Amino acid sequence: MIESRCGILCSQCEYLEQCGGGCIKISKPFWGDSCPVKDCCEGRGHDHCGQCLEFPCALLTQFAYDTEEGDNGKRIETCRSWAGKSQCEIIAFDVGHFIQAIAKQDANALREYFTPDAVICWHDSNEQFTVDEYIRANCEYPGEWNGEIQRIERIENGIIMVTKIFSNESAHLVTAFAKLTAGKISRLDEYYSNCGETPKWRKEMKIGKPII
Repeated sequence: MIESRCGILCSQCEYLEQCGGGCIKISKPFWGDSCPVKDCCEGRGHDHCGQCLEFPCALLTQFAYDTEEGDNGKRIETCRSWAGKSQCEIIAFDVGHFIQAIAKQDANALREYFTPDAVICWHDSNEQFTVDEYIRANCEYPGEWNGEIQRIERIENGIIMVTKIFSNESAHLVTAFAKLTAGKISRLDEYYSNCGETPKWRKEMKIGKPII
């Protein structure tokens, strides 16, 4: 049972009654206006820090090993146990480095992210690749590219990644569904769309506004 955002076992805390029943039951802590770990975790839509792709982050680690109020990392281990083994495998997958390996067309780095029998599908062009074929297609694609992560969502046994891949000539949004097995991609489904301006006919409707 999850008792807090950061992994503290509120049921064993001497301040339980003063706190109001634990971290997940209150809007702010009794000892201040806010808790940065609680705010960060809830702001990302997680039940606890162990669900985050950045776990264990610098902020959580700082609190866990604080000389006065820390618990020598016990809360981190609690979050890890709440997440479960399969979730920890997902957390260990480094999305940022994976995207950069794609953009930099680094064949050796890319291979490390896939199981040997992984299947990769580009649905917009109706192509299915083996790992070797995918690496060749990606790394021999013309031009110099870069990548920016737009959004990451955890799903059961995998990750959804929305990335902007761009060069000096063009830009694309890529939505990718990655199934992870033992911390590596066993299936990757990618959907590409071109980045562009609002079409003239819709501009004339004078509706909507820029997302950012």
